[in-house]
Amino acid sequence: MACEWPVELAFPDAGKLVLGLDEDIYQVTDLYQCTNPDCEFHQIYFNPITRFDYSGRHYGADVFRYIANEFLPPCSLKPKQIWQHLKKFHPHLEISEATVRRMCDDILKLKSFKIDQETIDIILKQGCILLGMDGQDPGGDAPAVWNFMDLLSNRILATTKFETLDHQILHTFLEEFLKHLGVPVIGWVTDKQNVIITCHDTFYAEIPHQYCQYHFQEHLWGHLECLDSKLFMPLKKMLSGLYIHVASSIKMVEFEGVGPRSVRTVFKKMDDDFQTMIRVRNKTFKSLRGKWLYETLRDYVQRAYISMQSMNPEHRLTIIMRKTIDEIHTQLGLLEGIYNEVITLEAWFHRIQALFNQDTLPWQERQRQIDEVFQEIYDNILTRQPTFKLENCKSFLPGKKSTPLAILGEWCRLWTSYLPGLFKYEQFPGTFRTNGPNEVAFSKEKQLLIARVGKGIVSYMIATRGEEYLRITHCTQAELDEDIIGQYQEFLVKGLRKMLRETIHHQTQRWRTAKKTYDGLDGVKLEYEFVST
Repeated sequence: MACEWPVELAFPDAGKLVLGLDEDIYQVTDLYQCTNPDCEFHQIYFNPITRFDYSGRHYGADVFRYIANEFLPPCSLKPKQIWQHLKKFHPHLEISEATVRRMCDDILKLKSFKIDQETIDIILKQGCILLGMDGQDPGGDAPAVWNFMDLLSNRILATTKFETLDHQILHTFLEEFLKHLGVPVIGWVTDKQNVIITCHDTFYAEIPHQYCQYHFQEHLWGHLECLDSKLFMPLKKMLSGLYIHVASSIKMVEFEGVGPRSVRTVFKKMDDDFQTMIRVRNKTFKSLRGKWLYETLRDYVQRAYISMQSMNPEHRLTIIMRKTIDEIHTQLGLLEGIYNEVITLEAWFHRIQALFNQDTLPWQERQRQIDEVFQEIYDNILTRQPTFKLENCKSFLPGKKSTPLAILGEWCRLWTSYLPGLFKYEQFPGTFRTNGPNEVAFSKEKQLLIARVGKGIVSYMIATRGEEYLRITHCTQAELDEDIIGQYQEFLVKGLRKMLRETIHHQTQRWRTAKKTYDGLDGVKLEYEFVST
């Protein structure tokens, strides 16, 4: 005991049946008390030995451990899947899906807490922080979740939710958690959000501020994807409206040599080709679906014309096939201008991206060569629109209505805006590259949550459990593998559960439901109505 007095057996409890994976145990727990009458534990009965049961409930520690191993990465199973495994492989165990879900929440909160403790030890040994920060909009009416990371150790320092945010609020939060850590910040790495820039320039101007190169390239790519959609969407609409796709499946047509068949049956394999093509997706920084679809269809059309040369031009099969291919060929011709614009912009983008990744070149040379690419883009704009002036460009989000010239102007504006902070990392100690670890953390967290609950309520899950998921996706596998039972402390878990309940209550109290009574009118009247006497 803390007072160092001996303890004595007070009495055993009444006992209870504890359900385990392989067998059930009737557990009787001996309760002790401190013999020092002035000690706070003199009137508190306790057992210092790790209990076999989980959280005072009727389930064994082996059940809790099994669920933790299934729930945490790399398995990352949903609570429902874990419950199904328990029912299949341990059929004698009586446990509900809701209980498994509650245990998963306990595991999530407990592991997150332990990861934070390990992070503090790592940062103290490291002696400094390279601070990265970014916000995530969960969607719906959930508040923004902000993630603060040390990019030297790649550890999450803190997370928080902001209902509203300005540079003063951000500064107050930063001061609180940086004071808690007690180590200096050697640099910032962030996106170029106004609130972050204002906070840095007002309160931390002496600290080098690196603008995230990943975000910069992402902004360029976002505009390119929107331009590419002007290729993809018309092609998709055209393929979905082809006669061989929309023809009646029950109307029979006479085909020479084979008899009556429906057009959709005869051309099913061709139509399957086209419907498979339109399911292609963009790959960030790698491929554009519109460009890919255009080129794939162009090759398909060329092969089709060659193939039809050996077919009887008077047969119905040839006639329908030729009309189908002609329709595709015509649409490709109409979109050739947009395709050429996409090709040109994509080539510029990959040149810029390659130079950012050219580690063998000094940063000054990389900056100079990237600047030459943007000068080339600027000259191209002037050739096509001599009255263009960069200072007249205003920021705009990627959109399908943006013209190629407008996108190129925005690219040049972004380069001018980002340039002062794109190579500040050269002032940081050691080797460092801005590869967007905050974005990686948010992406992993969201994928795990979607896997758990689906897209429908992921915003709610981000708001209530997102901060914990960020931590379990940004730690070592050894931390996740550490035995959950050895980390379990009843008082700690009870406190973490209380925090989760409060978070859930705060998030759900504004939900609109049929049962909720709306008595705000009476509340305002009672609180603010002036009553004369």
